[in-house]
Amino acid sequence: MLRFFFNLPQWLQIGGFFLGLGAAAWVVVYLWRRRQVIKTWVITRQRGVKIALLAGTAVLVLGVAGFGAVSWNYMQHDNAFCTGCHIMKGPFQRFTGSKHDSLSCHDCHQQSMYASARQLYLWVADRPEKIQMHSKVPTRVCAACHVQGEREKEKWKRIATTAGHRVHLESDSSALKGVQCTTCHGLEVHRFVPVDSTCGQSGCHIGTEIRLGKMAGQTGFHCIACHQFTADVPLLATRDSAAGTLRPGAHECLGCHEMRAKLADFDPARDPHRQTCGMCHNPHEQTRPADALKSCASAGCHADWRAEPFHTGAPHRAVGQQCTLCHQPHGAKVDASDCAGCHAAVKERSRGRVHPPQAFDTTRALKRISLIGAPDAEAKGKGDANPPRAAPAPPDSFPHDRHKQLACLTCHVTTRPNTQLTFQPPRGCQICHHQAPATSECASCHAADELREPRQTTVAVNVLEHAARARVVAFAHETHATIRCATCHTAPVSLDPDSPVTTCTSCHEDHHQARRDCAGCHAVDVRAAHNDSSNAHVACAACHRETIVARLVPDRGLCLTCHAPQREHYAERECTTCHLQATPEGYRAHLRKAGA
Repeated sequence: MLRFFFNLPQWLQIGGFFLGLGAAAWVVVYLWRRRQVIKTWVITRQRGVKIALLAGTAVLVLGVAGFGAVSWNYMQHDNAFCTGCHIMKGPFQRFTGSKHDSLSCHDCHQQSMYASARQLYLWVADRPEKIQMHSKVPTRVCAACHVQGEREKEKWKRIATTAGHRVHLESDSSALKGVQCTTCHGLEVHRFVPVDSTCGQSGCHIGTEIRLGKMAGQTGFHCIACHQFTADVPLLATRDSAAGTLRPGAHECLGCHEMRAKLADFDPARDPHRQTCGMCHNPHEQTRPADALKSCASAGCHADWRAEPFHTGAPHRAVGQQCTLCHQPHGAKVDASDCAGCHAAVKERSRGRVHPPQAFDTTRALKRISLIGAPDAEAKGKGDANPPRAAPAPPDSFPHDRHKQLACLTCHVTTRPNTQLTFQPPRGCQICHHQAPATSECASCHAADELREPRQTTVAVNVLEHAARARVVAFAHETHATIRCATCHTAPVSLDPDSPVTTCTSCHEDHHQARRDCAGCHAVDVRAAHNDSSNAHVACAACHRETIVARLVPDRGLCLTCHAPQREHYAERECTTCHLQATPEGYRAHLRKAGA
């Protein structure tokens, strides 16, 4: 019945609608005016008549309700309602030939009652030849079957890990915010398989024709011929990794027979870009392969090249932006330690246009550095004599020939941007020659004359209740000749002695021992500190720590600390035996006595 009414001529549908609306209004008004008469008539009827009237009303209401339910089911769940439109013929045929033919139209096309009523009105009132897009299918509807569905769940896990789907569904880019499944899988109604024009539909990838070299105009390729849309990307990988997978790689590019011929010498093992050609080459924007050089610093890959002092130092800053002078395209990174090999390759590659200094041509290199570092002289007027000249380059005083087996950068480093390569002695030498101090032969570099003179060092002497005094001690290497150098020289690289060594405490911490020649260290200004002759030989504990005094023995060595001129006076005898009438051990107790 509904299909019959919907297919009647438009004037008959509209006329019948208003005629029925008028008839219904007349019936309602007629019954309302005679409501009292009708009520009296019903009340005065016999019981059987009342039951018959009630049953008839119930049948009428149930009939109307049943008709409504059938009509609702027909319009909401029966695909015949949608196909009643003649313009649905083609799309419905595609629908019946797809895997969705067991579904009803409204399983996917869900919209409000207002939208459905409005669509019905537009159909009846306008009878358009073409109905615009309506009741779009959002991704959540697709997900109800393809993500949560029992049979499709495993398939969706496989789809969700593909590079193309991850980029389009997980991106936070504003351009991809509104991407739905049907944005790509709905170029034609009920045709869900992507076709060659899928990427360009909905205004997404417009103007993406190929412009690079001889490939220009070959737009018959499908996008996925170069972009691996269905390549697997693990869910734990980042979205950037998924986007990187979409870039064409060597596998796609070398799939063309002409590219295989052009890149016959391409070695994947030496490619620093991991064979991802699309990182540098953009066939949709570049017209020549050489245009890829412009993207080295702008593509976000090497934008921080200025942070490398080697690029911006004085020797290389003039060619810092000419990447291919040193870096061979499709080749591995330049060996920065092979300065000689790089300079020779640059000269050959530039066909003589660039002349870098050759191996160990240090005189020329020093001359260039002096010219670069020379201050700008005041300009001379016409006729002025003696034009300004740069300072002469210093001579090469370093034996480079003896170090040819080393890479240049072993010694020459750039400490900060805009500076030349520098060598800073002594640290520059120590980095190599102090690597294994325990096994090195120090005398091969440090001559005996260099170590003969005593080294003056300052130590602090602490006395109880007095401020620490600084004393200069003469350190003699000859006295310590039996000790290995590395025992005291322990600082990394420089091999300077550390603090316990410079203060003598690492070896001489317990130096108040019997039979020790105290004058060897304390021969200077000791008498000035002990000028009180009455107490010079007793009460040491008044100034010195008790623990130190307890170890003192007033033997000949202790006495000679102050009485150095008497060193040869009865050299074999103890001083206390005659002068204090007691043996050193016997007089020892007086050193700890308080008072005279």
